Amino acid sequence: MRILGTIIFKEIRELLTVRMLLPFLAIIVIFIFIGRAIRGERKRAAAPQPALTVVNEASAIVDTIISRLEKSGLLITRTSEPKEQALIRAQKQGFSTLLVLPESLNERLSRLESVNIEVYSIVRGFSFTQSARGVKIKSVFREINNDFSSQKLRELLSEHNPENIQQPIRTREFVLLKGKIAPGTPGLIQGLVISQTFLIPIILLMVIIYASQMIAASIGQEKENKTLETLLTAPINRAQIVLGKMLGAAVAALVISAIFMGGMAYYGTAFSEGSTQLTLDTSIADQLGLSLTPEGLILIGITIFLAILAALAVATLLAVFSEDAKSAQTNITPLMMLCLIPYFFTILFDINALSLPLKILLLAIPFSYPFLVPQSLIFGNYPLILFGLLYLTIFALITIFIAGKLFTSDRLLTARLRLRRRRS
Repeated sequence: MRILGTIIFKEIRELLTVRMLLPFLAIIVIFIFIGRAIRGERKRAAAPQPALTVVNEASAIVDTIISRLEKSGLLITRTSEPKEQALIRAQKQGFSTLLVLPESLNERLSRLESVNIEVYSIVRGFSFTQSARGVKIKSVFREINNDFSSQKLRELLSEHNPENIQQPIRTREFVLLKGKIAPGTPGLIQGLVISQTFLIPIILLMVIIYASQMIAASIGQEKENKTLETLLTAPINRAQIVLGKMLGAAVAALVISAIFMGGMAYYGTAFSEGSTQLTLDTSIADQLGLSLTPEGLILIGITIFLAILAALAVATLLAVFSEDAKSAQTNITPLMMLCLIPYFFTILFDINALSLPLKILLLAIPFSYPFLVPQSLIFGNYPLILFGLLYLTIFALITIFIAGKLFTSDRLLTARLRLRRRRS
């Protein structure tokens, strides 16, 4: 056990160097910086914005419009100057918006005539704040229109509900999932599921790709530096060498993945922080039982662990046919393709709707199951989960056994040379 620990420590020390970690630390700094910038933009968008408003009359409807705009986060400054002068003033004095209310606004609305309120956005750059401000103003006038039309309909047709006239036909959408009903659409539910599980495939891809590159580069580098022969001639169980290299690469990959995930999580929450829609979505998820349970998370963790173990064993086999670190990284390209295929298939398609050949192909790839298990947990497809765990276990054991056999023979050192002779 002490020898195994020494090999693992040796691999981690060689892989987690300052030179290796520096690019990843730089990436997390960038993610954190962007996340903080987005949070700042959201705060600025929510902060009151100065708006110049051209008003040529005093009436209740004008006061209502001004009041609604102020509640939406605009600091209204009234003026009666001509529009051309107001535009110049708005640009010079730093106003974000200029609104021009037409003359005889109250009289024209009383005659049920349509009016145009001109909204000028003073663009000084393109940002999240600029777009959010425009959405707010549109929302305010939409509410004012609804209230005004409802009031007029109530006056003209006092015996009828204005909503029954404005929207005589309405829809209420529901979804039925595992015998539970909740308001929403399939698109909304899919978004909820993806929001809970989108980090799982990213974590898996990152760990597999980085761990595979590391173990392949480690074997290739030792071949290139002629240190692998020395390691193999030492009185050490070669199965421990295989296991030590795999565990060392896995630990190093987990460290790098944790760095990435920390930065990405901070970056991702900047978009949903303080969102009322997030609270509503969480309520719907609870009604449908879409939240992952601790037992479900354990099953996902086991599936990911087995997939990583199988990937490391495959990477070890592919690295045997490399003679240096550079060629080792090239040789694991098939492994990356096997990881990316199920990633895109599970995002774009429902496995139950696939044709039989595509379904067999997807189920034959061992790295598909970490992508399929979260959705299977939600729909209660436990036979697929159990089959995936069994298949991954058998695949991992077989690949580890083959890798161990290669390390106990001279093929580890001669595989590349024999491959070259065949080509010639």
